[in-house]
Amino acid sequence: MKRRTLIVTLALAIAMLPSIQADSHGGGDHVHTALEDQMSAMNKAWRSIRRQIKDPAKNDSTLEYVAKVKKAAKKSVELTPILAKEKSGADKKNFMTGYQKMMQKTVDMIGDLEAALKAGDNAKAGEIVGKINDARKKGHEKYKPSDD
Repeated sequence: MKRRTLIVTLALAIAMLPSIQADSHGGGDHVHTALEDQMSAMNKAWRSIRRQIKDPAKNDSTLEYVAKVKKAAKKSVELTPILAKEKSGADKKNFMTGYQKMMQKTVDMIGDLEAALKAGDNAKAGEIVGKINDARKKGHEKYKPSDD
């Protein structure tokens, strides 16, 4: 009888393990936002762009990824970063204006990247990818909460 109880207890513990892990991921205090969805979409496509930017044979595929990044970036311009909740009044207005300008500049650079790829200028496209990476890092430092 004790053996059966032990087996049932172990089976239940194993069955509950995935839900326990899912609940503990992120500490449970993470607020999921529409901006996060757009940034995630951009990030997935951006990794592919960076991997294949130097290969002209993959320009058609790269342009598909660029279109995804551009679409998500355009949507992101009007969304509010979570750090804006910590601001108020003129401080919040300045924060949002800076964020929107930076995102619009990113959208413009993505347009430049698209044009370079369509022209078959992968060297220029590679330079633009570097500039976008730099802007991305600066933007995340300023407008994204740290991943403590």
